[in-house]
Order: sequence, then C-alpha cells, then structure tokens
Amino acid sequence: MANTCRTKITIQASREAIQDFVDRLENCVDGGYPNSENDKPHIIDEFGAKAELLIDRIGSKWIQMYDGYDSGISEHDDTEGSSEVVFELESAWYPPSDMILEMYRQVVEFDEEADEEVRVFGSYWDEAYNPIGVFEVYYGQIIAEENLDLDESEWDEKVEEEGDTEYDRNFWDEEVHPAFESIQKKLDKIMKEI
Repeated sequence: MANTCRTKITIQASREAIQDFVDRLENCVDGGYPNSENDKPHIIDEFGAKAELLIDRIGSKWIQMYDGYDSGISEHDDTEGSSEVVFELESAWYPPSDMILEMYRQVVEFDEEADEEVRVFGSYWDEAYNPIGVFEVYYGQIIAEENLDLDESEWDEKVEEEGDTEYDRNFWDEEVHPAFESIQKKLDKIMKEI
C-alpha cells in the first residue's frame, strides 16, 4: 500500500451553503499542524471532527489540500440555483473519513431549512491504485465500495507481452477508470436499495 491517498469530494447543497463552505475552505491553510505561520485557520480546525487525537479528527494520519488547484477547489458552479463544489484532498493511506463526515454535518447544519438535499460523495485512490473506492454519505454514515485488485505491474507485463509499451497505452484508461465505473454501479445499486 502506498502512503498518499487522493480523495475527490463533491458536495451538493443550496447555493448559500456551498458559498459558505467555499469561503471557509478558501480561507484555510494546510501543511504542518497546528498552524503557526499566520492567523488563518488550519483545514483540520475548520473541518475536522471534534476529537482528542488528530487521527480521529480527520480519519487519517495527515491531510493536505491537493495542490493541483490554487485553493484545492476544482469546480464551483452555481448557475442552476442549487450548487456544488468539487475539491481534492491528499491524506495518508485512506480517505479522511472523519473529516468528510464533519463537512457533511456542517453543510447540513447550515442548510437545515433549505429545500435541497445535501449530498456528499466522491472517489479515492492511492498512488498505487490499491485501493480505489467510491463513497456517498447517507444520513451521517459513509457507504463505500472498494477495489483492491488493481496491479499496475501485471498490466505492464500484459502490455509488454502484447508488443506495446506503457507509453503507447494508459493504465488509468484501461484498468482504473473501468474499475471505478464498476464499483460506482455497485454503490448506486446500494444507494437505491436503502
């Protein structure tokens, strides 16, 4: 198992709740904890669960905003009246489950009088794609499906046996993306049944 897990999170709620969330997320810092560099809140202090131990506050050993985007926010479009935000976090080994649940709780609390249902869902993968998974928060509980069977070295051997090189083909496109589609279908079925 690799050390870094990336988690892509989508939150859907009212425009006001999403704007509040985005404003607070954009104001956060990450990195060393506790924050001693400036007076901005650390992402753990803003969105971490209330617990004594750091691992119980976030659900993993450490956390940071994925630096592929300026503030970690990749999409924020509220043109439909309701709104959603998509952002990515990096954490140790597994997704930051406790932090995800706390984010859900905070958005629900902010949005408790809105007509829209709050949805928090996403996907995660570690740098070796073992595990990959999808999740959705259902009334304060994470429902997840996971795949632990992807092996890039086996795929490399298969590509080589077929006379191609790994530069001619793409592991994500051939193995990871179809695996995500498969486990998403399983999760969708579970969510319809509950």
